[in-house]
Formats: sequence, structure tokens, C-alpha cells
Amino acid sequence: MTKWLRLSGALVGALMLAGCTSQGATGSPSTASNPSTAPASPSGAALAPKVQNPLPASVFAKHPCDSALTSTQLMQLMNEVPPPRHTDNAAGPSCGWTKSSTSAVITVGYLTALKDGLSDVYAKKTTDAYQQPLEVGGYPAAAYNSTESTPVGDCDVAVGIADNLVFDVGFVVGTDRYGKENPCDAAKTIAQDVLGNLKAAAQ
Repeated sequence: MTKWLRLSGALVGALMLAGCTSQGATGSPSTASNPSTAPASPSGAALAPKVQNPLPASVFAKHPCDSALTSTQLMQLMNEVPPPRHTDNAAGPSCGWTKSSTSAVITVGYLTALKDGLSDVYAKKTTDAYQQPLEVGGYPAAAYNSTESTPVGDCDVAVGIADNLVFDVGFVVGTDRYGKENPCDAAKTIAQDVLGNLKAAAQ
């Protein structure tokens, strides 16, 4: 079992323990809280920044295997176009691509079970080993890892495209590049590609 699959299982477990009902699947190594009970800040506002230019829910109409990344993008990212694998689970529909020569893995999940969007990811900061806020293409995001306080082997970047919509990109570093590439930087680059495709789908 790959590290990605173990971490993805941790995300599903967190959702199930929180009482979420399955609505599809996810694709990301780490955790997220129950949307109905995600804590708010002391002021009562959502934990994550408000999305200024939200995308419609229709951008998640297609499965991420069919909409998240193009073959050209996969070739640029992985130097090959691996066959897509449906990795759906309780958090939402998810797709994974594994590079044959190095076992590097890209996963993209549309986290449809997280009703408070990125705030549900922010709410797991106390249990994630690593979590840092950032922006991807002007949209609020968070890089996180459930087991490594300094991500080396893998990292996820969750991006809020509306206050109640979030997608997640996971990147597991391949064997021949382990320790040579920051997995969070790689996940952010991939997230920028996914965001561009979702924005195009909204037009």
C-alpha cells in the first residue's frame, strides 16, 4: 500500500468519525473535519478566508479523472501520461496517476462532502502534523500533511474555489526524487493547473 493510500484512508476515517455521509470520494492524503461541526473563529467567522471570485458548483460536474488535468499537463508534470485511477472515497470523487518509473503519485479530489469548504480543512490544523495557509491563483488554499511536520515524502494543497467548495491536490514524491523536491511546491504547481481547468469549465 502506498503512503498516499494510507493517508487517504486517514481522511476518510476523519470524515466518518465526524459523522459525514459519503457523497462520492476524495483524493488527498490527510484529514478534514465534519462540515456541520467545523469550528469557527472567536468572531464567529469561517476559519478560511472568504473566496472573492467563487466558481460555480458545476465545475465539479465531471469526475476529476476527466476534468482535473489534461494529457498535456500530465506529460509536463510526470514526463508520461499514466492511466487514471478512480480513487473515490467518503470525501468526494478522486483520481490518481502513478508514474511507472518512480512511483510518484498525483491525486486530485473534489471534496464535495466538505460543506464548509476550505474552512473544514483549516479546522484540522490542530491534528495535522503540518499545515500552512497560502494562495493559489488568487484563491485561498492550505498546504498540509497529516504525518510529517516537515513534508518530505508527500504533501497536499487544498484550494477553496467557493466558500463551500474545495478541491485537493496530493503529491507523493517518487523514489528517484525523494528529498530533492519540496512536495508542497509540487502540489501547488499541480493545483494551479487544476484551477485553470476548473476556471475554463466555468466559462
